[in-house]
Amino acid sequence: MSQLHALAADVGGTNARMAWVEVDSKGRSAPVVISAQTYRCADFAGLDQVVARFIQDHPGQPQALALACAGLRHEREIINGNLPWRVHLDALEQVAGGAPLHLSNDFEALARATRWLAEGAGQLLHGPAHGRAAPVVVIGPGTGLGAALRVPYPGGEIVVPTEGGRPGFAPGSAEESALLELLRAHSEHAGHVDTETLLSGPGLLRIYRGLGQLQGLTASAETPEAVSQGSEAGTDALARAAVESFWGALASVCGNSVLGLGAYGGVLLAGGILPRLLHAFDADRFAARFAAKGVMRPVLEQVPVRLIEHGQLGIVGAAMAISEA
Repeated sequence: MSQLHALAADVGGTNARMAWVEVDSKGRSAPVVISAQTYRCADFAGLDQVVARFIQDHPGQPQALALACAGLRHEREIINGNLPWRVHLDALEQVAGGAPLHLSNDFEALARATRWLAEGAGQLLHGPAHGRAAPVVVIGPGTGLGAALRVPYPGGEIVVPTEGGRPGFAPGSAEESALLELLRAHSEHAGHVDTETLLSGPGLLRIYRGLGQLQGLTASAETPEAVSQGSEAGTDALARAAVESFWGALASVCGNSVLGLGAYGGVLLAGGILPRLLHAFDADRFAARFAAKGVMRPVLEQVPVRLIEHGQLGIVGAAMAISEA
């Protein structure tokens, strides 16, 4: 039988997206999403309960369970500081009726699914319309900062998951250095401030509050959404400065990722928050920060950066692991 009826899940720090998916066991075509629903992780005591709720809401029996989840597998658990609970694999397999489990990192799955994107999909933010035949890095700020590398080779490709949000943040301006010192003073990890501390939804709020402290201004917004809304509406100058600072830091991290991973085929930006910040995107400033890497500037000027719609790519990429097992 070439088609498998699978339950696929894309689990991030805030939401768990569940779907029934038809998967070509030979991997000759993209998995097809039949029905899907999104649940808030904080509303449940564990991922097994989310899966059970989805099966209750959309009855069926999976032939396979494909899970894309933020975090790192440790024995029979997945550990992630951004999830409200640990993921226990035994409980997941039990609620799925013993169906075989195929596990992916969430950005590994997202990067895998970009194979099916049309050439030139998304919005070009920097560089030429088409990149060279080389690895592509997929980066996305959300509850945290995810990243994965898609590496082509003759006749196929592999996807390498990374913990791209965990290395220490490298400031690229005096303002970012000052922000880093503020955050370092309150670090719970012996002064270590990782990149996703700034480049994430919660990170945007930290930038906003940090700039307020540095400039002696009142930071009245209480959520990342309120920061982006105040920036877009033009009612909060501090919020606008925070969003612009976010884009600058993201550009610098993208450039570092290209050089550090050899991703000269391009950068694909995903994640839920970037579309809400596009009102403050400035192509010239982004290009300047992205390419500001000394003698490597001419190389980075020819690396495309695109913003893609996350949508159901995580679910599709999770399901693709079934045919690649």
